[in-house]
Amino acid sequence: MRQPSPAYIPAIDGLRAIAVLSVIVFHAGFSGILPGGFTGVDMFFVISGYVISQSLSERGDLGFAAYLTDFYRRRSLRIVPALLVVLFASFLVSAMFMPQFWLSEQINRTGLAAFFGLSNFVLAWNTDTYFSPSAELNPYLHTWSLGLEEQFYVVFPAIYFVWLRYKKQAPIVWVVLPVLALASMAISAFQAQDYPLSAFYLLPSRFWELAAGAILFQIIGAGRFALQPGSAHFLLLAGLALVMAGFLFTGRHQFPFPWALLTVVGSMLMIAALVLQAEGVSSPLQRLLQSPLATYIGRLSYSLYLWHWPVAVFLRWTTGLELLAVQLLYPVIVIALAAASYHWIETPIRSGKSPLLRRAWVTFAATVAAVGLFGWSALWVSDNAERLSLSQTSDTYEWYAYKHYPKEEIHKIQDSRVEGRQLFVIGDSHTAAYRTMLNLVSLKLGIKVVLYEKGGCGVASLIGSDPLNCAERREADLKDIERRAKPGDIVFLASLRMPELDGRAWQHGETFVVDEALSELTPAKIAAARASAEAILARLEAAQVSVLIDAPKPLLMAPPNRCSDWFNKMNPICAPGLTMERSQIERLRAPQMQLLDLLKTEHPKLTVWDPLPLLCPGPVCSAVDNSGRPLYFDSNHLSGHGNRILTPSFTEVVLAIWRNAAFKRHEHSALSVE
Repeated sequence: MRQPSPAYIPAIDGLRAIAVLSVIVFHAGFSGILPGGFTGVDMFFVISGYVISQSLSERGDLGFAAYLTDFYRRRSLRIVPALLVVLFASFLVSAMFMPQFWLSEQINRTGLAAFFGLSNFVLAWNTDTYFSPSAELNPYLHTWSLGLEEQFYVVFPAIYFVWLRYKKQAPIVWVVLPVLALASMAISAFQAQDYPLSAFYLLPSRFWELAAGAILFQIIGAGRFALQPGSAHFLLLAGLALVMAGFLFTGRHQFPFPWALLTVVGSMLMIAALVLQAEGVSSPLQRLLQSPLATYIGRLSYSLYLWHWPVAVFLRWTTGLELLAVQLLYPVIVIALAAASYHWIETPIRSGKSPLLRRAWVTFAATVAAVGLFGWSALWVSDNAERLSLSQTSDTYEWYAYKHYPKEEIHKIQDSRVEGRQLFVIGDSHTAAYRTMLNLVSLKLGIKVVLYEKGGCGVASLIGSDPLNCAERREADLKDIERRAKPGDIVFLASLRMPELDGRAWQHGETFVVDEALSELTPAKIAAARASAEAILARLEAAQVSVLIDAPKPLLMAPPNRCSDWFNKMNPICAPGLTMERSQIERLRAPQMQLLDLLKTEHPKLTVWDPLPLLCPGPVCSAVDNSGRPLYFDSNHLSGHGNRILTPSFTEVVLAIWRNAAFKRHEHSALSVE
C-alpha cells in the first residue's frame, strides 16, 4: 500500500476544477444542465478537510502555540487578500450600477459581514433561501461557504492537534472527530426539515462535510485499509458516479442531509483513489484530472469562486444573462479576473519571500489593518452610493420614497379638528413606499404618523387571506395600535392589493397576462380575502378608529429602476416596456374594487382612497409623468416624485375624515341639547 504523501497531488487540483466548474454552471443559470451543481461546494468542503489535515500533520512536531500561529498565518495569506479585493470591488460596482432598492440593506449587511467571515449568519437569519429569486441579486451570497470554512478553522486545528499528539497513547482521541461528525449529521438531519436556512448556512449542520475529509486523511495515514492493484480505477469511477449523481439529482429540499451524502461520499472515494493509486499506474480519468488544463483551473478555483458570482449578479442586473453575447462574454470576464487575482494577488502574497510575511504577528497585524481599511471603505461606499452611481436613480430625491426631508416649502394647515390626531399606517413594503407622502402629511397637518411595515405582509390584501407567516407580527402591530390609538384616530391599511406580475409571459400580450392573473383569483381566495378584511375592520372599529384603505394602484410590466439607463435597457427583463393600458389595470383590479364597495356598505367608518386617477390620468399608465419624471421606483412601488404627486389628494382625504367626524360629533351634540 502507498502511504499518503505530503507532496503535491496534481489530480486533487483536478477535483477542485470539477467542484468550481459545477458551481459556476449552476450559478450561470444553466441549472437544467446540472440542477445539483451547487453541491460542488460540498465537494470543496471534503477536499479542504483532507488538505488542511495534511497540512497540519506536516507541522505536528511544533508546539501548540507555534502550530496555531503558523496555521492561521498561512490561512490569512491564502484567503484574505483576494477576498478583500473582490468584496471591495463588488461594493464599488454595486454602487455604480445597482440602484439601492428594497434588498439593498440586506445585501450590504451580507457584504460587510463577509469581511469578517460572518456572512453565513446574516443569510441564515434572513427569510430568503439560497435558491430564492432575490438571492440572485446579492453579489455576496457565495461568501457564506468561505465564512463557514473560516469558522471551521477556528475549532478544528485544536481538535486535530490533540489527535496528532495522543493518537498512539490514547486511542479514544480517534473517536472525537467521528463523534462530532455524527452529531453534526444529526443536527443537519433535524434542521434540514424544520430550520432549512440554519441547516444550509451554519457550521453545526455542515461540520460533518469538512470533517469527512479530515477523517479520511486519518484513516489513510493510519494504514487502516489498502487497495488491491487496479482497484483505485474502480474507486475513482465509483466516486465520480456519486459526485455526478449529486450534480444531477440533488434536491433543494432536505439539504444538506441526506442529499449532500452523495457528493461527500463520492469526493472521499475519489480522493482515496488518487492518494492510494500505485506508483506509475494511472487511469484515463486520473490522467485527465492531472492534465495541465485541469490542474490550472484547480489552482484558479479559489479566485474563480470569488469572482464568478458577483460578475453574474452584475450582468444579470444590467445587460441580463439571457443574451447569447453576454453568455459568451461571461466566462471570459470571470477567467480573466480570476487569473489576474491568482497571479497578481494570491500567489505573490502567499509565496512571497519577504521575512516580514513569515512572522505571524506581522501577518496578523497586516490582516487586521487590511480588513479594517477595506471594510471601512466598503461601508463608506454603501453609505454614499448615490454619489458614485452612474444610474438615473442617483437622483434619490426623485426616485426614492424614503430618503429625504422635503426640499419644498411646507404650507402648514391650521385646523383645530386635527390637533392631537394620530395616523397609524400598517401593511407590507408599500407602507414604506408611502414614506415621503406620509412625512409631508405629518408636517402639513402637524399630526403624528406611526408606521408598521413588513415586506410581504399585506393587511386586508383583498386578493386572498392575509399571509399566515405574518400572523404573529400582524397581531403584535394591531395590539400596539389598539393600545396607542385614541377614538377618532385613523388607521391607514397600505398594501399592494394586486397580483404580482413579475416574471409573467408578457410576450403573449397584456390581455393574456391579465387573464392569467384573474384566473388565479378563485372564489375561494376572494372569500378568504373578505374574511381577512372583515376581521381587521371589525377589530379596528371596536377600537373606535376610522379606517382608510388605498385602492389598488397601477402595476408596470418592467421595473423602471432596472430599465432606465444606457447599461440596462437591453436587459430582457425590460422588453415588456414601462407602460400598460389603463383598461387592463382596471380589469385587473375589478374584483378588489367590488370587494371594497361591499366592505364600505358594511363598515361606515371605512374610507377608500383611489390613487389611480392621479398616477394614470390617461388611457396609458406609464412609469413616468408627462415631464418625464418617475412615478414608480420599480414595477409596483412608488418613487419619491410619485409620492409628492399623491400628497395633496391624500391630505384632503385625511382632512375630510376628521372634519366629517367633528361635524357628526357637533351634530350629535346639538341633537342631544334639543
